[in-house]
Amino acid sequence: MLDEFYIEELVKKKFPLKSASFPTGIGDDAAVFKIKSDKIVFSCDSQVEGVHFDLRFLTPEQLAFRALSVALSDLCAMGAKPRFFSNSLFLPKKTSKVFIDRLFKGFRNGCKYYDVDLIGGNVSKSESLALDVSVVGEVLNDRFKERNGSRVGDLIYVTGNIGDASLGLDLLKEKKRFTLKEKLIISKYKSPRAKVEIGLFLGQLEFLTSMIDITDGLSLDLRRLLGPISSRRGATLTWEDIPKTDCTLPPVSQNKLITSVMNGGDDYELLFTIKKKRAKHFEYLCKRNNFKVFRIGSVNSSATLSLIKGGRVRNLKPQGFVHKF
Repeated sequence: MLDEFYIEELVKKKFPLKSASFPTGIGDDAAVFKIKSDKIVFSCDSQVEGVHFDLRFLTPEQLAFRALSVALSDLCAMGAKPRFFSNSLFLPKKTSKVFIDRLFKGFRNGCKYYDVDLIGGNVSKSESLALDVSVVGEVLNDRFKERNGSRVGDLIYVTGNIGDASLGLDLLKEKKRFTLKEKLIISKYKSPRAKVEIGLFLGQLEFLTSMIDITDGLSLDLRRLLGPISSRRGATLTWEDIPKTDCTLPPVSQNKLITSVMNGGDDYELLFTIKKKRAKHFEYLCKRNNFKVFRIGSVNSSATLSLIKGGRVRNLKPQGFVHKF
């Protein structure tokens, strides 16, 4: 029979932490940890079955790794270094020990990949499966980034392909067999990677004016980055400059590709703005440090979003994943 004591003992065995930076270890009422920075960054993120994921498409290992990656992505958007995380599990009555073992194998894989420590958590019975991951990071050199610092004239960049995760989920819903190219696209949905290294690099740049991770769709998160319409900040993007999958492999209609890129979400790439006069130096620094970035547009005073595609300008309505209650 699965119960909370089984899970607690499993975690103690698989995550045997007790060190100078984490003196209590797992199993106490709360975690005590030490960090060098005088500023810490905290975030939490929930993954709910039927809302954020479908177990038909994810293994327990992938679900746990994905949940951790999604939560850590928020720290990356602040330019912070991830250190610790805790998880709260909400488990249906039918949950098996095998499922739990595999779930924590996924968390352990995440610990190794991101060099972070699990410092505690909670478990509760629930009608549906849900994971809540809380993450703690630290700021380097007292520098961190926020969403709301962009100014008219700033240039807009992203760190990688946009729309692949959305296309990957569509493929999972539509097909059973996949080409190698399709499997690569699907992996962007199943196993997203938080952009830790480039996030730390970007977080130290004084001429980077704002940053956010692309969670709910490029157009919607760009609107969030620019602030409300009352801020009078808008943006123009150039379709040909936005990094995206080759739409001929697999074949994807232009309308579907545009929807996936602009509104799809789940990409967890970083979206940020740079002062225009420092753009050349910034791109030089990225090349020198082997970081790929893509300039996709600029901030203007229109208070609206627009997309240039094939020389023609179209208005963009911010759309993407929005929780509705």
